Amino acid sequence: MRFSAWSSLSISVFSGLALAAPAAAHLSIDPAKVVKGQAADLVFSVPNEDDAIGVDHVTLGIPQDFQLDDVEAKPGWTQSRTGQAVTWSGGLIPKGTFARFSIRGTAPAKAETVLFNVLVGDRTGKSITYRVGLDVTAASSQDKGARTLGKAALGVAILAAVLALGALFVGLYLWLRPPPL
Repeated sequence: MRFSAWSSLSISVFSGLALAAPAAAHLSIDPAKVVKGQAADLVFSVPNEDDAIGVDHVTLGIPQDFQLDDVEAKPGWTQSRTGQAVTWSGGLIPKGTFARFSIRGTAPAKAETVLFNVLVGDRTGKSITYRVGLDVTAASSQDKGARTLGKAALGVAILAAVLALGALFVGLYLWLRPPPL
């Protein structure tokens, strides 16, 4: 996935009809959980469930306490960045399909749920805004799993060392014992 750097400009103003929608299961963010203060690559899966014309622009409103570093360069789409908003336009998401849009940044410094506003629209001006939550946690469950896996690997290594020592002692015993009469 390619990313390109952008400089901050001014805050974006969304135009057109914006209808509020809950964070539907149809529009998703991956991962849904990040660790506070850590670098994060987020992927938004944006569907076109019923717009026959096709979605031709997607704007991500980034929460103020999420530090936006880079945005994905998508072939066939142009992008612009204004402050904490990124807009991809000119491409097409046909009815019944979806597209993925990615950003890279740093998670907020405190544990909280931050909301991304995702405006999805077509060339007629019809649009809908989704609010998608990202859980920012104090500690990573992945770290706990990695520690557990590391402890298991250490246990296996110790068991292997004990078995190797046992085999060495048996070999030495058989080599040093007097021959049978």
